[in-house]
Amino acid sequence: MATLFMMNVPHDCNESELSQWVQSFGYDVQSVRMVKDTIAGVSPSFAYVEITHDLDLPDAISQLNGHSIRNRVICVSQARRAAPAA
Repeated sequence: MATLFMMNVPHDCNESELSQWVQSFGYDVQSVRMVKDTIAGVSPSFAYVEITHDLDLPDAISQLNGHSIRNRVICVSQARRAAPAA
């Protein structure tokens, strides 16, 4: 599996809507995790989307990057693991 990192996702977008948007480009979505502000309860515009095949990752990034959800242009990149704390 491969994980996409998406920025500029609409604040009121939910996991289901984002999953359907990615699937509309022909990718199988394993999971979606919206990053939420725990106090305000809204997304600060970031999400992680896990697609089922690593081989699709470069194609998925190039196809999804720059497209819009509700007039917000989505920036897509490969999710990276955080470096261990020193």
